[in-house]
Amino acid sequence: MYDCSLTFGIKIEILSKTSIMKNSIIFIFILIITGFYSCNKNLPPNTPEDKTKMEKLNVPASFDWSTTKSAKLVITALDNQDQPITGAKFFIFTKDPELGGTLILSGVTDITGRYSVDYKVPSYYTELYVSTNYVGLVSDRVVALDANGFDIVFGGSTPTTFAKSEVINKSVNTVYKYLGTYNNQGVPNYLEPENDVISAAFLNDINNTLPERIALPVSHPEYFSNIYDHNIRLVESCDVWVTFVTEGAGYRNVLGFYTYPTNNPPEVPADIDSITIIFPNASLAGSGGGLQPGNKVKIGRFNANTTIAWALIADGWSGGQVTNGRWIVYSTKPLNQTPNPLHSQHTVLLRDPGRQRFLLGIEDIKRSQTGSDHDFNDAVFFVTANPVQAVDPTDLPIVDYTGDDTDGDEVPNNFDDYPDDPTKAFNNYFFNKGSFGTLAFEDLWPYRGDYDFNDAVIDYNFNQITNGTNKVVELKATFILRAHGAFYHNGFGFELPISADMIESVSGQVVSSDYILLQSNGTEQDQTNATIIVWDDSYNILPPQGSSIGANTTPEVPFIVPDTLEVTVTLKEAVPLNEMGIPPYNPFIIINKDRGLEVHLPDLPPTSLANQALLGTGHDNSIPSSGRYYKTTNNLPWAINIIERFEYPIEKAEILDVYLKFGDWAESGGELFNDWYKDSEGYRNEEKVYQPVAK
Repeated sequence: MYDCSLTFGIKIEILSKTSIMKNSIIFIFILIITGFYSCNKNLPPNTPEDKTKMEKLNVPASFDWSTTKSAKLVITALDNQDQPITGAKFFIFTKDPELGGTLILSGVTDITGRYSVDYKVPSYYTELYVSTNYVGLVSDRVVALDANGFDIVFGGSTPTTFAKSEVINKSVNTVYKYLGTYNNQGVPNYLEPENDVISAAFLNDINNTLPERIALPVSHPEYFSNIYDHNIRLVESCDVWVTFVTEGAGYRNVLGFYTYPTNNPPEVPADIDSITIIFPNASLAGSGGGLQPGNKVKIGRFNANTTIAWALIADGWSGGQVTNGRWIVYSTKPLNQTPNPLHSQHTVLLRDPGRQRFLLGIEDIKRSQTGSDHDFNDAVFFVTANPVQAVDPTDLPIVDYTGDDTDGDEVPNNFDDYPDDPTKAFNNYFFNKGSFGTLAFEDLWPYRGDYDFNDAVIDYNFNQITNGTNKVVELKATFILRAHGAFYHNGFGFELPISADMIESVSGQVVSSDYILLQSNGTEQDQTNATIIVWDDSYNILPPQGSSIGANTTPEVPFIVPDTLEVTVTLKEAVPLNEMGIPPYNPFIIINKDRGLEVHLPDLPPTSLANQALLGTGHDNSIPSSGRYYKTTNNLPWAINIIERFEYPIEKAEILDVYLKFGDWAESGGELFNDWYKDSEGYRNEEKVYQPVAK
């Protein structure tokens, strides 16, 4: 609410005609305004004793008022020969999704095995969470942010180490035999002297065959036919080896084998006299164990008419020894007692005739339990035999060499966020999925405001949708005008760092005024860069209550539920993610339908349609030649961008009186209290934070 006299009408007239005034005339009118000051939103006389608290701040000239910091995020994926893995999908989250983390970015590695993005994160962040659903790589880890971001490697001949939780299990009461001794990480001392090569091509085939987080009975139902046995059946004597490939388990699992005459399989676990341990701790180095992909064990020489079957002791490595773990899953299906017979299968053994090996995938969680994802890649190995023809292949299905790629964009369905659209593949949110940042504006530029930063309070979230080569093809932007404590009917838009002719179409805008002219593709006319006007009049988006001025800033006035606007920008041609810039790009408001009057974030330039003559007038101290824009002489802004949702001040409450660490943050140039906007103890005056009041 505002208590304005005729002086406010004079101010409006001045601002609407400023674009044709010379600086000397502007100065005269400023004197008139200050002499007749009678509106809370007009500036007070500029005398030292009447300075607001904001105007007394000593803010570094270089401070851009950003609540974010730049972060170059680089991920490299390598096989066990340090060769690049192409097409491995990675996800970057705010934190562990199981602890409430949300998705920020996703994409795939290029032909060099790299996925690299220049991005921004909240200034107070010290780490991010990186995950992959690419079988053969450590699935997730917390990554510390340094001054530049992070540069990490997944896989390779010396993988990065991180911890896996340990549970103390029951003591051993099952008969286990051992092929030899092992170290304190459960790594066998009887490994073959040379590792097998785990090539990127082989890993791609594994990902096609055993896709992460996709139920194998859905992706490959043929593997569950009763005609398949999933064990090694020998028709002549041979030597047999088992090679560790990868694991994606939360448990420290133990892999073993048992044998029986082919024509006399066990019917209950008691029929097995012993289990021979192959890998006491089938965990990757860097994932709770010490195994490297390609580690190989010779399990022995076996006679014809012998069947070699598999047993995995779930979480069986504990306290430096093999225990009974939580349970044992067997490759002989009747031994896995379950209420649902369809859940009795816990292993798949698949022929890979091109490489003359047999791929073994195991599901370590009981499939009758809700924790099982049924993807059968919790532990992955392959088996080789010499001679290979000693293994009867008739009861073994074949590895999937092609995978499913419904839309033909060379991104497998299990990696593709848009498996039916060849133009789209991955989602990239700013700042993260399902959350909003907030833009907060003062609208009296080029004159100072009252620094309550509620003349326009706009929540935003952007999704930069990329194709299979990590290039942006579409933007999906969500905006919520939560409040406007303004007499003015302000517009809102954002400028992209690309030309308008690169835009195919824009939809979702609310534009009806004749002061905004749009091209046929939805971008604004006569702009150097593509400029998207989201709305032209804030009063049409969030109408005030009755005769009130503005909306949702005065506690005594009932709250108005704001609408959500969805704007879609489709590009004609794909643009590399790093060239597209970082949301919210260059956002601005248009003051009171005067197209020449724009307010931007500090140090971001006006668009081509702004009245450049106003820069450096009034209280503005823009110096375009120095890249300085929208700051006063003492470096105060007219707009701030808070990367997380901002609870804004009530009307007439200066932000310094609401957010008690804001001043320290500003005067330190962002070094202190870089989370000043959070609801932490001692951070804010709750009485001056706007709280909605129902109608």
